[in-house]
This record gives sequence, C-alpha cells and structure tokens, in this order.
Amino acid sequence: MTRQAMRRRFLRDQGLEDAEVVALDPDASARRYFRLSGQGLLLMDAPPPGEHPAAFIAVTGFLARLGARVPRIHAADAQQGFVLLEDLGDGTFTRLLADGAPEEELYGLAMDELICLQTRCGADMAGIDLPPYDESAALKEAALFTEWYLPARLGQALKASEHGEYLDVWSGLFHALPPLAPVLVHRDFHVDNLLLVGQRCAMIDYQDALLGSPVYDVVSLVEDARRDVDPAMRARLVERWRDCLDIPPETYGRHAAFWGAQRHCKVAGIFVRLWLRDGKGIYLQHLGRVVALLGQLLATEEFLAPLRDWIAPRMAPVAHRDFAESAEALRRRCGVHAAR
Repeated sequence: MTRQAMRRRFLRDQGLEDAEVVALDPDASARRYFRLSGQGLLLMDAPPPGEHPAAFIAVTGFLARLGARVPRIHAADAQQGFVLLEDLGDGTFTRLLADGAPEEELYGLAMDELICLQTRCGADMAGIDLPPYDESAALKEAALFTEWYLPARLGQALKASEHGEYLDVWSGLFHALPPLAPVLVHRDFHVDNLLLVGQRCAMIDYQDALLGSPVYDVVSLVEDARRDVDPAMRARLVERWRDCLDIPPETYGRHAAFWGAQRHCKVAGIFVRLWLRDGKGIYLQHLGRVVALLGQLLATEEFLAPLRDWIAPRMAPVAHRDFAESAEALRRRCGVHAAR
C-alpha cells in the first residue's frame, strides 16, 4: 500500500475521508504535514523507523502537563506514523518578524515561556521519562562537524585519528561543566518552531526532547542559525533568564559556551548533510552564519581554548567555501552517498 493510500485510510478511520487535504511545505526532516481545510486540524505523516511519532506523542503529554502551549492530539497511530493534531495556524515567530512584529516583544514571550517551563520542571520532574542529554548524546551530535562539515570544507574525509582527537576535546569540556539540575530540553527552540496563539507562545517540533542543561534552549533561541539576533537584546534576555532561574554568571557562561559551540558544530554538519545526502541545498544559505557564530565563540570564550586549538588549523587552509562545487563531485571526493 502506498503512503498516500495509508494516509487516506487513517483519515477515513477518523471520519475525515471527505476533508480537503492540503500539503504544507516540507521541513528538514522526513516528516510531512497536511492541513485539513476547515477542520482546525493537521495530519502529521512521520513514517517509522526514521521518524518517531511515539516520542512526539509522549513529549506532547509531558509539555502539556507542565503548562506549555502545544497542539492537542486528537488521534494517532504511532505504529503507522500518523498523528492528527490541532492546527495552531501559520503565525510562526519567523513569519511575524518578517512582517514587522516587534522583535523584543516576541523574543520576550519566548523567553518567558522557557522560564515558566524550566521552573515547573524544577518543581516537578516526576513522570517525565526522557533520555539524558549526556556526554554520549552531546558528542554524537558534535561529531557531525567532522563527519560532514569539515570534509565538505576541505574537500576530503578526515582520518579516524582526527575524529578521535576531536571527540576527546569535547569530552574534556563536558566534564569541566559546572553542575546544573536537568530540565526538559526542547533541542530546537527557535523562532521557526514558535507560534503566537492568542497571547501565548506555543511550541512545535519537540519530539527529540531530552533531559539536560537548561542553558541549551536559551542558546538555541538567542544564537539562531537562521537569523541575526541583536546582541544588546540577547544580553537583556539572558540576564532576565538568569535572574529568574538564579543561575550564576560563571555557570551560565561555561554552559553557554559549550552548548553554543556544540550546537553550531552540529547544525553546520546537519546543513551539509541535508545538502549532500538528502538533496536539500536550501539550508546552505544559513551555513555562513552558523560558522560565524562558532568562530565568535571560539575567539572570545577561553573555556573553549582546547576546541579552538583543534579546529583553527583545519579551518585556516581554506576560506569558507561557497560550496559551488557540485554535490556529486564532493560526494565522490568525501566518500558520501546520496539517499535513495
């Protein structure tokens, strides 16, 4: 049975066989979304095993219990990969900002939502069963930089010994982090995944949530891979967050440096992987910003000196590539195969 036929059967089982179904623009994942016109509903098509609809359903429950504004789930078949959920509309913060909405007002709503969520996590973590954002998870993501970005930049794959050295640096930094009580980490908390619903900041795309440092989502919001954030506004938002959660500046500084650099390395790798493996070159438009954000952290955060010392010699031989070389040529040179 084709995926389209499976979607139709799922909708028929929900009494929605006559609904007008409109496909929405795809994102960086393999998930697809369909709007059921006039129904106030979206159909998420998240085919296993690559996608994890059961995780989305579970995290939705955790977030709702903690008071977050998330889409309500009306029906689901996790085994087949279908979720029928509330349509929160098109008012993403990205779209509102492009239309001229007050930047600090929207970012303030987002930060207030994050503060409320993390404060409630601190008060009640019972029943929130999520994997930890531990050293293993952090290093697996950071490795995308040496697996995808650097080979594309240099035009050749790295040696296994270089990968090992790179991960040893990250391990040392991870163990130097001051302790912080873990909270639910959205892991993609930025303006593309935030919507204005009434006067609330709603969130989507949280199915990969883990339990980890509360600083990670702060960094995701204020060091955005897809848009520039005013430094003065960023400082005000961070100070507000630190005051509310009573986080010392030194503790925040180390966590922000670590998780900021880790995220930028991960995202740089993901953007190149989307291009080379998945044929989604649109994300290359953001790559220069991500690499610049990483460079700023390496240049200004002494805590990251071991990482700077490892990365700098490998970045210096070539200027930032515009990736004008064809994807196919780079795949051959780096030993990468496109997805079928």
